[in-house]
Parts: sequence; structure tokens; C-alpha cells
Amino acid sequence: MLGCNTELADIIVEFKGKVESLEPELIPKMFLAKIKSFDGDYEVEMDLHKDLVIYEPGTEVEVTISKDIPEYKEGEDFVGYGTVVSMKEEDGKFAVLVSIGGLLFIIRSKEKLDINPIEKIYIKISKL
Repeated sequence: MLGCNTELADIIVEFKGKVESLEPELIPKMFLAKIKSFDGDYEVEMDLHKDLVIYEPGTEVEVTISKDIPEYKEGEDFVGYGTVVSMKEEDGKFAVLVSIGGLLFIIRSKEKLDINPIEKIYIKISKL
């Protein structure tokens, strides 16, 4: 079931969605991607570097956040290992900010995720 915790792979959250926008940032080769889940329960904003991976608007993706390294396709999927830097509730949604080696990843959800400050987590984005 999407969005639920599953102890099998220590998945915190997993959902499918679409890249809503991709905007250039002030830093060369850096872009801000916005992803929204198909059911509207999750929204992601994340920094992407042109030399790592770029997901164009309209691309359908699966986002997985887990405590253990997820299975992935080398050269196709984005997998980052980051630290939870901030957690807060805003506008009736819960927001979690993760730093992946300086790249920022923010997930907003209707329900609080099973994540704690300074916890290390994996984030995987793969094309559908």
C-alpha cells in the first residue's frame, strides 16, 4: 500500500507522482524540481544538479524514503543519503527538510512521517 510504513524494507514513505515544474536556480547547473503525488497527499521540492539527474516537467516518478538503502537501477535512479535538518507543521501539513550533501529536499505531507531530527535517511527518485 502506497504511503504506508512497511517494515520489510524500512520504508518510511513511498508514492507515485509527477514532476510539476523544474526551475533554474541562481547557482549555475542547479534546478528546483517540484513533485506532487497522484493522490495529492505528498509534495516535494528538491534541488537537482544538471550533472547528476534532471527530471523534466510531466515526468512520472516514484519517490521512496527509507531507513535502509533501497534497491535501485545504477545510472537511472537518483539515490541520496541525507540528514533530517528540520521538521515543522505549516498550513496544516507536516514538512521535513533533508540535506543530501548540500542538496535540499523538502517533503510536505498531510500526516506526520516516522522520521526524527538528525536521523540519516535514503531518498530514491525513479522514473516510472
